[in-house]
Amino acid sequence: MGEIIEKFISGFCRSGNCTKTVCCEYERQSDGRLVLKESDCDFEGCPNSASCLIRKEALVP
Repeated sequence: MGEIIEKFISGFCRSGNCTKTVCCEYERQSDGRLVLKESDCDFEGCPNSASCLIRKEALVP
C-alpha cells in the first residue's frame, strides 16, 4: 500500500443545489501517479456526474 493523500474540493453540487466540500483520498502509486481511492461523494451514482466540476477536479489530482 502506498502513501495516502487527502484533498478537499469545494464546489457547487447540482444534485443538492448547494455548495459542497468533498474529501478525496488518493493513493500514490510506485510510478508517482495519484489514484483516487475514496471520496465522500457518490460520483458514480449521481445523475449529474457527467457535468460535475467537483468530480472533474477529483479525477485529476
